[in-house]
Amino acid sequence: MDEAQIIDPAAHERLLEWGGDELLKAMVGLFLEHAGERMERISSGLDAGEANEVEHGSHSLKSSAANVGAECVRGLAQEIEDLASRGTLDGVQGLHDRLREAVADAEARLRELQGLRQ
Repeated sequence: MDEAQIIDPAAHERLLEWGGDELLKAMVGLFLEHAGERMERISSGLDAGEANEVEHGSHSLKSSAANVGAECVRGLAQEIEDLASRGTLDGVQGLHDRLREAVADAEARLRELQGLRQ
């Protein structure tokens, strides 16, 4: 996967422009702190067959991912949200598996970048 698909550098440039290192670190910290909870909400909703839970979890993850430029995460979460908002979970399991990998890649890359900025 292309590095820009994992983390889009333009998103970090925007955050730096808007609020400097403090805003960038805060947004990255929030993503790292809450991505697991959001994934758990999607997983538990999927296990329970609750499209509403899947929709809400994927919407939150999508928004957070967009803030830090985690483009692959954002795109997959959007696809899951779109399906769940229509009340269907058909096809979500495969997307969920890909989303789990994308989140792990994004978290690792954000931790690397965070280390470089300190």
